[in-house]
Amino acid sequence: MRSIFSRFPVLLLTAALLLPAATHAQRQTDGPPAQDPFGHPAAREVPGGRYRSHRAVIDYDTARYQVTRVMLEVRATDGSRRRVQTWAPGVVKISYLAPGQAADADSSVSVVQPPQVVRYETTCNPGCDGPRTAAEVKKYGPDICKGVFVYSDRVELSVNCQLISVDKKTLAITVNGETGSVSEASSPFRRQAQPGQHPDELIGDQASGTGVRLRLQPGERLYGTGARALPLDRRGYRLDLYNQAHYGYQNGEQNLNVTLPVVLSSRGYLLLFDHHAAGYLDLGKARPDQLEYGAEGLSSLSYFVVMGRNQAEILDRYTALTGRQPLPPRWALGLIQSRFGYRSQAEMLAVARRMRAADFPLDALVLDLFWFGGTTRQGDFEWDKTHFPDPAGMMRELQSQGVQTILISEPYVMRTSRNDSLVRTRGLVGTTAGGRPFTVGSFWAGPASILDVFKPATRAWLWTQYARLHGQGAAGWWSDLGEPENHPAAMRHAAGPTRQVHNAYGQTWAGIFADKYAAQYPDERLFNLARSGWAGMQRQSVFPWSGDVNRSWSGLQAQIPIMLGMGQAGMGYLHSDAGGFGANAVQDAELYTRWLQLAALCPILRPHSDQVVPPEPYTYPEPYQSIVRKYTHLRMELLPYLYTLAAQNTLTGAPLTRAMDFGSEQWLDKTFAGAINPSAGDVWFTQLTDYQRSELSTQLPLPDDQYLLGPNLLVAPVNQPGQRRRNVILPATPGGWVDFETGQTLPGGRTVGLPAPLGHIPLLTRAGAFVPMTNYRASTAAFRPDTLVLRYFPDPQVPLSGFEVYEDDGHSAQALAQHQYASVQVTGAYAADRTIILAQLKGTYPGAPAARLVQLRVSRVAAAPSAVLVGEKRQPLPASAWRYDATRQELRLQFSLSKHQAVITLPSLRLFTQAAPNLDPETLTLSAPASRVFTDAA
Repeated sequence: MRSIFSRFPVLLLTAALLLPAATHAQRQTDGPPAQDPFGHPAAREVPGGRYRSHRAVIDYDTARYQVTRVMLEVRATDGSRRRVQTWAPGVVKISYLAPGQAADADSSVSVVQPPQVVRYETTCNPGCDGPRTAAEVKKYGPDICKGVFVYSDRVELSVNCQLISVDKKTLAITVNGETGSVSEASSPFRRQAQPGQHPDELIGDQASGTGVRLRLQPGERLYGTGARALPLDRRGYRLDLYNQAHYGYQNGEQNLNVTLPVVLSSRGYLLLFDHHAAGYLDLGKARPDQLEYGAEGLSSLSYFVVMGRNQAEILDRYTALTGRQPLPPRWALGLIQSRFGYRSQAEMLAVARRMRAADFPLDALVLDLFWFGGTTRQGDFEWDKTHFPDPAGMMRELQSQGVQTILISEPYVMRTSRNDSLVRTRGLVGTTAGGRPFTVGSFWAGPASILDVFKPATRAWLWTQYARLHGQGAAGWWSDLGEPENHPAAMRHAAGPTRQVHNAYGQTWAGIFADKYAAQYPDERLFNLARSGWAGMQRQSVFPWSGDVNRSWSGLQAQIPIMLGMGQAGMGYLHSDAGGFGANAVQDAELYTRWLQLAALCPILRPHSDQVVPPEPYTYPEPYQSIVRKYTHLRMELLPYLYTLAAQNTLTGAPLTRAMDFGSEQWLDKTFAGAINPSAGDVWFTQLTDYQRSELSTQLPLPDDQYLLGPNLLVAPVNQPGQRRRNVILPATPGGWVDFETGQTLPGGRTVGLPAPLGHIPLLTRAGAFVPMTNYRASTAAFRPDTLVLRYFPDPQVPLSGFEVYEDDGHSAQALAQHQYASVQVTGAYAADRTIILAQLKGTYPGAPAARLVQLRVSRVAAAPSAVLVGEKRQPLPASAWRYDATRQELRLQFSLSKHQAVITLPSLRLFTQAAPNLDPETLTLSAPASRVFTDAA
């Protein structure tokens, strides 16, 4: 969150000019070197053995007549073993056990799904569809009925429509599934220290440990890997797997606060290397045709292969394996205002008043370390009563205005803290090798201890502090510095030495909140703002941000690749310090405006900065303030859409923001769709397609400066100064795309140039789509579920489309589990002679309205329809309930929706679908403005 530069504003600009590169706080005095400065020889690679024998294990539940596990184990001549285990549909676990190793050496902090029931498929698994003949047993071996086939050069296991092969010579494993294949280049390798080497001398691929290499195919793209300010395709990079705080980072920073052992391939598979020790990923840098993973100190190694037809199915299976993200409280999707930092109760209340007076939405305020007295009081967990005389009263007053309070805490206890003696004498902190409390002398705020969150006593003590603050009114938590940002290699924790447990630290810390909320506040949703974690962190209600970014255009450019890369590894809510955190002391209103336009259409909206440049939107002059207001209002109007995306993430793992090649399939239930007019017997309706699909052409480049917001919106922010027009790459989709503001039609499957004046960024919707909205409210606390604004973009090339809007009370943690939610299912069927919109309300929850008023807005309508008909009997809707806006080419109507379905028929609806003019892409998209003052259209 802060660097030493934050404490000395006078030095800020000088440091930015002289040292433009980001500072790396992770490897200061107490950290290991990035490279070996003494030239020690690297640990030597030990060759593995060859095939000696194998066995197949099938676990069968006789009570349920189900196969629960299938495992193939191959023993090698050197005493090592290879294991292949079915885990779930499309998921296989592959392990290497070193000689003498009985089981996996590393307990998983990522995987929570137990092995699932095995589903044998006789059509693709002929080894398991009945007894084998004597000739087949003689040819393939006695395990053929278990799906195991033995050949002269390999052993194969056929199960779950996957063919898994183990090479007898190299023990390399290949997994062939219905959607792709993964092949090891060789058996996993071991590195052993040279004579006289100490294990702590070397790091990365120089250190002793275990690794594996897999083959890469030409043109294969590699995604995910965590928070990296890199192109989305990370192939060709060598990346650390060691969470690091790089203050003032900019575009191009390879290793940041969340480094993940998760690689998503464009060839239909995902790899999860299931270890949290310090390691690395070489994605084709050392060997262009190979991916290499290695970790320090491991004697054995395990990884999961997750396959699927598209990114959506892969992430669905991956998040089932590592855990789903619980629903956020609805207030988390509003505007969260933050700063380093608000220093008093009076200032907090004043900020809330000014946000309301300036007509900005506000759902939460974040208190940085001044709530407990500043940098030297980290670890106190007590209010500074001089400046916050009545914290409980303050939080109640804010909550009455629809504003929640989020409190920061850190894993460091300063030697100047009131709790210093307590945590050290009770043994709640990291220690030296001799067991004495370890003092981190190079911590930026001064000497400190690090809480050992791996100890049950530490976890209990921390929760006592959090529970007390929760009782006073704290609604959310800010877990800062959780890498930890300065983590000496010589420190020891209950779970092991620093480099073995470092990556699990933030995950374990977050688990305190997740576990205790589930036990003590089971009906309350958790919001934990954190900047570090590990694979599976999503299941602990962590809403990560991208770290302390430079307040610069380069910092802004880094945000979309970081956000999408995290989403491709299961983290659906990555966001940034909107406006930029620090390292640049210049207030750039254009940069702030462009950043807030992006942030308003991201999973979380949280303006934040240091003490030098204010982050609140009301501090900026016109026209910037009005532009930011427009986009924050738009976000609040999109709340039903965003909240539905949150539910989709919880149910399927689909991130809220998605890369352009994510793909989109909108499957429609045929029974539901057929209910549009069940009595009419319309032949034309049964011939409609039952899904839409969009794809990014392989001829188009993969952009890392635009993204999909859910299935129906495409966001193309501006990240260059002075830019007033930008190119947008449009996936091929039936009917193309529609400008969300103007209604202009844009063709899919090509690159187009679009206007992007200061007051506007391209926001497009898929042709045929529905986008649910609501009327603007200044807080989500004022959200009115009794009214739904529904925008519909019908298109002749999309005869059938639909969307399901999710809704609940916004705060109950058990809403999904207890089926206490409602949905509005809408379907649109377009034909030349009529357009039919069907809406159905399903389910309910405590406090839900009995009926909904639906305000339908149909876009690109060329002329007013002759009538608007309602119900299956097609009665005319009163003229007072609908109107046609010729200027906006929009038909507006409203109708009531209760437990019965509502059907709207628009006879012979004429649409304006001609492609917009002047769409040629720009060869140069930047222009140098004459001044730094702009109008909305400039």
